[in-house]
Amino acid sequence: MSFLSPKPIVLNLKSIKMAQNRFRPAEDAKPAVTLTKRRKRSGAESPFFGSLNISAYVVFKNINFIFFIAFLGVIYISNSHYAVKIIREIKFLQADLEKTSWESNARKSDLMFESMQSRVLEKVTHLGLQPLSGKPKKIEVEPMKK
Repeated sequence: MSFLSPKPIVLNLKSIKMAQNRFRPAEDAKPAVTLTKRRKRSGAESPFFGSLNISAYVVFKNINFIFFIAFLGVIYISNSHYAVKIIREIKFLQADLEKTSWESNARKSDLMFESMQSRVLEKVTHLGLQPLSGKPKKIEVEPMKK
């Protein structure tokens, strides 16, 4: 037997007969499902809620806890919004601080450049001041006698 060339399968459809459609008689039919009433649970009744089901009773019984959880949720959401706002302010202040730091460093370097002896000499020569040629002289003041 060769797997490369299998024999085709031929069906004779004329010889196959189909079943006839028939209705079943009413006595053979299954009876319809009847709905039964649910029994009330004994713990579900309370003087305030009457015949409410147990889940509504539990919800109303724990309404304070549910309000507390809802309040905590509101606090959590407001806290996260506040944290996002503070983070934005911190980033803005960090950028401002960095700019101020650059300005401070620029002014400090300018001051150091302007306070060099050669720059000071250039600025005061028109006032007639000259640099010292020798050692500085010490001035002593005698204390006053009473």
